Amino acid sequence: MFGLTLEERKVVLFLISMALIGLGISFCVKINSRVEEFVKAGEGLAKMDINKVTLEDLSATKGVGKKLAKTIIEYRNANGPFREIEELKKVKGIGDYRLEKLRDYFFVE
Repeated sequence: MFGLTLEERKVVLFLISMALIGLGISFCVKINSRVEEFVKAGEGLAKMDINKVTLEDLSATKGVGKKLAKTIIEYRNANGPFREIEELKKVKGIGDYRLEKLRDYFFVE
């Protein structure tokens, strides 16, 4: 293969593989918005599914204290899983402003 040594061929194969993986990820992001939510999560953190998040993870989220986290979990347990992120506004203590902040950390699957 172009007069390359075995080691050089391995390096070329590795670089081509990495380029193809990068193209595959880029393609997935373009066609699937759910992948984009994970890739473009704010502050280097992946978004969490509000229907699967634990009390500990929820209360550790910026802008959500223990009291609000408990209220969100209680609402979810009483009313079933959230169908859309906007449904968080029905939880006492969450208005338009706080909902916009929470969109950076959570999604609904």
